[in-house]
Amino acid sequence: MPKYKKTHINPNTMETKSVKVFSGLAIDVNTVKKHLESKGINCYAENRNAGDNGNGWAETGFDPYVELFTTEDQAIKAKELVDELLNTKAE
Repeated sequence: MPKYKKTHINPNTMETKSVKVFSGLAIDVNTVKKHLESKGINCYAENRNAGDNGNGWAETGFDPYVELFTTEDQAIKAKELVDELLNTKAE
């Protein structure tokens, strides 16, 4: 795991478990991430291509989508908040 990632550790098992709760363009992921953090959900974004060529950008077949992760124990609440945010923006 790259050292820039936040590590989420279950104190009972000492295992790390992250769950993807959203993916999209970086601007959308950033909006969702800020919303989740404002509600007390710890999360981190990851570009699926980061690090492919050492500078954080993929050279070929670039995929512009970013994924947003949180801990397993916060995933259900995070997904509910994401759905709530997306439904609010659609109205």
